[in-house]
Amino acid sequence: MSKILIKNGTVFDGKNVRKADVYIKDGKIDAVASKIRRSGVNVIDAEGKVVLPGFICAHHHLYSTMARGMGIPGVPAKNFQEVLDKLWWPLDRALDKDDIYLSALYALGECIRWGTTTIIDHHESQSYQKGSLDTLMKACEKAGIRTALTLGSSDRYGKGLEGVEENERFLKKLKKEKHPLIRCMVGLHAAFTVNDKTLKASADLAKKYNCGLHVHVAEAKSDEDASVKKYKMRVLERLNKLGALGKKTILVHCVHVSGKEAALIKKSGSIVVHNPESNMNNAVGWADVLGLLKKGILVGLGSDGMSSNMLQQLRCAYLIARHANADPRVGFMEAPTMLLQNNAEIASRIFGGSFGTIAKGKVADIAIMDYLPPTPLNSGNFLGHLIFGLVNSQVDTTIASGRILMQNKKILAFDEKKLSEAISKRAPKFWKKFNKEAASKKSWKV
Repeated sequence: MSKILIKNGTVFDGKNVRKADVYIKDGKIDAVASKIRRSGVNVIDAEGKVVLPGFICAHHHLYSTMARGMGIPGVPAKNFQEVLDKLWWPLDRALDKDDIYLSALYALGECIRWGTTTIIDHHESQSYQKGSLDTLMKACEKAGIRTALTLGSSDRYGKGLEGVEENERFLKKLKKEKHPLIRCMVGLHAAFTVNDKTLKASADLAKKYNCGLHVHVAEAKSDEDASVKKYKMRVLERLNKLGALGKKTILVHCVHVSGKEAALIKKSGSIVVHNPESNMNNAVGWADVLGLLKKGILVGLGSDGMSSNMLQQLRCAYLIARHANADPRVGFMEAPTMLLQNNAEIASRIFGGSFGTIAKGKVADIAIMDYLPPTPLNSGNFLGHLIFGLVNSQVDTTIASGRILMQNKKILAFDEKKLSEAISKRAPKFWKKFNKEAASKKSWKV
């Protein structure tokens, strides 16, 4: 592994801003100081640039890439259930091995381009479950992005336990291989698409491997309504009853959770991941993340597959907090806290180690961004520059675990142009499969 010296940069180390050099050795940060001198190193000149910890996405969907530009037949969806029925469920039924690999690698390339070095992914492919996590791992290894993978088990077509088996197979594999970049969680699509048998089996599996569950929760009000109607309890009450909550469990969205449910999250130490851009896109509402944060709940920030640009998600979280609360006093501290601090804590829980800081001994995950500030940039006003300046800037160099994945805006991990050509050639074929699945109008039940 190469030795890297980043010189002349303005370094945000996770807390403070200063002019400094950063020396990377054996995948870790070896020194942060003024005028570091080392021989036999790869020197990166960061003059006129800001050096930050690599960004973390706490909830992604690598499989969603080929939905971009794809037409959806019929009348537009009028609610979230129709979004699932008309778009996402036919899409995940149409995916095959090659679709998944190309879709993942392209999205991982966008992670590299936006300085996102760690992601927690949630996968769905109902027609190709067995072996799907190996396919995703292959793409992640090529890209060099640290990833927690999982298959979201679902009983909507009677394949829930097959999904549990795939998660267990992959967990066993990783336990044996001890992969440096890849981890596995136990995935569930959403509570309303899994029966008690699959939910309990998943919860037990997560406890067995101490890896946590990754599940969509109360994204739309219909999730809560379905739970109350069928199980006579709300979503979090059911998850709690069947042993699904815990410090490594990720509860995605939580738009429609009640105060009682929030108390269960707090008591269990479970994680909530906010996906504001996706929530607005699906018109499902705004999660009261400010209230959850005040209760001491660990709330992180994800993209839900909308993009791999976490500064874009930060800006969205900041704006929607103000808009939803009709209060211009909120969001400025909370949104950056979710991205910079809480996502780092979430990554530490899932992967082990320490994230989100540039300091001696820490993992060498770094994003170097072009930025010539129009006003003084210092520790006291960094968040203002982050939300209103850096959010519009380009990443020049991305380093993950001491490996340079992009430099001078050129991705080094793979040939980006060839990948674009390959996935663009495949997409129309995939769209035909999607249209066939959409036309079949397969019924689902749990």
